[in-house]
Amino acid sequence: MPSNILKSLKALFVDCYTALRNQAVDFDTFIASIESEFPIGSAFDNPGGGTSTIVRLTETHISYRRGNSNISVAYRDLFEAYSNFIGQEVSSSDLRRFRPSVFDSSARPSGHSCNCTFLFHVLEILGLSGLLQGSGVRGNPYAVEVLDNAV
Repeated sequence: MPSNILKSLKALFVDCYTALRNQAVDFDTFIASIESEFPIGSAFDNPGGGTSTIVRLTETHISYRRGNSNISVAYRDLFEAYSNFIGQEVSSSDLRRFRPSVFDSSARPSGHSCNCTFLFHVLEILGLSGLLQGSGVRGNPYAVEVLDNAV
């Protein structure tokens, strides 16, 4: 193949790849990525200590065990939080205000505060956020920068 055609194909590939990287992840890709990266039985350390273990994946929810608690969260809720904060820093406090029924254990109806760090871990592993910051205490809550492009 002549070098000018190869150069054109390479430039086209780079343009397409760059365009795809600069788009936010859609809902179906988000779910597929979670299911791929977090199979049943996978475990990860929690920033405040202990571990979370994936115990169930359904069409609509992911469930994990944290300590002695089984917690379930809808993919849609995780995705909407991700989508709402693209290009911004988001803290656990922000998530509790955004959707208390998912991210705030003290809300009525109550969510679960553990879903905050769960979401942060998911976003980090999927390459959709920066590293976890903060210490998880009043005045220095856990936070991540949600990237404005898919990796």
